[in-house]
Amino acid sequence: MQYICIILLILTTVLAARLYFVHKALHRAAEDMDQIEEHPEQNRQLKTSSTNSGLEKLLRRINLLYHARQKERILYQRREHIIRQEIENISHDLRTPLTSIIGYLDLTEDEEATPAEQQEYLGIIRKRAKVLQGFIQDFYEISRIEADDYPLQLTSVPVQSMLKEAILAYYLDFEKRDIQVEVSLEEKPCFIISDKIQFERILNNLIQNALKYAEKQFIVRQISTKDSCCLQFMNDTANISADELTRIFERFYTGDQSRTNQSSGLGLTITQLLVEKMKGQIEARIEQDLFIIELRWPIS
Repeated sequence: MQYICIILLILTTVLAARLYFVHKALHRAAEDMDQIEEHPEQNRQLKTSSTNSGLEKLLRRINLLYHARQKERILYQRREHIIRQEIENISHDLRTPLTSIIGYLDLTEDEEATPAEQQEYLGIIRKRAKVLQGFIQDFYEISRIEADDYPLQLTSVPVQSMLKEAILAYYLDFEKRDIQVEVSLEEKPCFIISDKIQFERILNNLIQNALKYAEKQFIVRQISTKDSCCLQFMNDTANISADELTRIFERFYTGDQSRTNQSSGLGLTITQLLVEKMKGQIEARIEQDLFIIELRWPIS
């Protein structure tokens, strides 16, 4: 009987000691959790010196939850930063032409302004209003595309003829800027499956981009392979850094930190979204001091 009591005493002591250490580990874990909640940016994790496998497993699961929450917090902060930046860009893009319009409206009311000057001011107001209209249209279009609320009517599209028409529409603009235009198209007709209206918009966006940034040269090439039709839009331009090249298709990126080139920075973003939506591919790169945007489409 005495031995049984001794054994029970030992077991009770061992169990009490284990419970004490488990309680101490839980208390320390609770304190660590309070610290983590107060300073989530430190990305701390729970640790224990306890040899209790169940407690260690519990803390590992809690750490996994903390890790997942930390990732969500980082993503949320990034999205919040992007949204703030986009709101700032939109506000700036809308405010600039609006300020100009209001300024010239005030000038038209100046009693000392001659009729000729008033007509000049009205012409400037009309141009600024069209710029503003273009910005708003770009914002609307990109929201529709990203929301997948952009129905496309896919059909067989003649690439060369549409490309010729698009380039001719801007030929005088290139001539005014003294930019040499070179067009190289294959004789064999090339057809792709695309929405004709949106394919025309893609061509216009890429030509307008070259018109903005080309210095002396603009080259367009069309090459067909067995399975695809390749279009290359090339222009010389000031040095583009590796960082700028990776941001070419980024929303609101204009390559102009002052954002004074009357561009919303959405043209190439819309182009990329439309190309990919119609199963094409688009990329930007630098080769031999030429900035190249290349499109690839499956041949119909």
